[in-house]
Amino acid sequence: MRIGLDCYTVSHRRFSPIEALEFAASLRLDGVQFLEPAALDPGLDPDRLAAIRRQADASGLYLEIGLPSPNPFGRLSPADAPIDPVSRASWFRPHLAAVAALGLTHARIFIGNRHDRFRADPPWTRQCELAAQTLRALRPDLLGLGLRLGVETHADLTCDELLGLIDTVGDDVLGVTLDTGNLPMRLDDPLPTVERLAPLVVMTHTKDAALAFTDRGLCWQARPVGDGCIPIPAILAVLHRHNPALNLSIELHPRTYDLPLFDPSWLSYFPSLTPSSIAAVVRLAVACERRFAEGSMPRPDAVEAVPWPLRADPWILRSATTLRALVPTL
Repeated sequence: MRIGLDCYTVSHRRFSPIEALEFAASLRLDGVQFLEPAALDPGLDPDRLAAIRRQADASGLYLEIGLPSPNPFGRLSPADAPIDPVSRASWFRPHLAAVAALGLTHARIFIGNRHDRFRADPPWTRQCELAAQTLRALRPDLLGLGLRLGVETHADLTCDELLGLIDTVGDDVLGVTLDTGNLPMRLDDPLPTVERLAPLVVMTHTKDAALAFTDRGLCWQARPVGDGCIPIPAILAVLHRHNPALNLSIELHPRTYDLPLFDPSWLSYFPSLTPSSIAAVVRLAVACERRFAEGSMPRPDAVEAVPWPLRADPWILRSATTLRALVPTL
């Protein structure tokens, strides 16, 4: 298992692709995961993309890539991407070709952001349906190029929804990009969820998280690997058992996110929610509150008081140090 960096973590630095690779190498990391091919070359030129891949290879770094969302109504949908699933699939094809030009067999995708589930224009179920139609239209292209897309646990889909999407489109062309820290945001119990998803995981965003009680329920915050409440050692053991060559791409960011568990209308957007799942997430929050009280974990407001540019590099290094200690024990 190699340890690398997702570029979102250092987006404030506005690195060029080559600078991002050099930065990762300077921290003795093993690779970089980029947002999408257009972030490497806006024109998706195969020769320029191949040159970046050669640079990564020459530096001994893995290179991973994401893609835009197939959800035509997602808030992060590119403005120039068509809404109709068949037309959107046509729009996607040059991006898939760009992944192939990079010499990659996997790419990350996501369906929505953390707000899309709670919209009515259209409802989340319809957004997921249209995304599935787009992905089904791309099946021949994915098979022809030998590509498999890892759908991220992007604080959008629940585990059940993600597995349902893969069943609909086919696990020969879809897998999972596991964000280890995001799972509680969709009220999924982290370790049992990873046990269900692990056979399908092809890429990762590796981070920890903290949960704290608020007047509305809970708030969620990203934390360096090993500094939060996610059972990272147990999760890595499960992932390693299924894919010992899986890359661990550290992804960290600022901000706290609201989980208003005390609002029945918010909970209604999770029709398959079980008592055991919500109890597991609350149990994680209770564990964090104990650590806040004893002083072994800073509260979210204290963490957010430090500007992100001052946090980012130390958090990356702490995460990498923790992972370097854990991986040899797996």
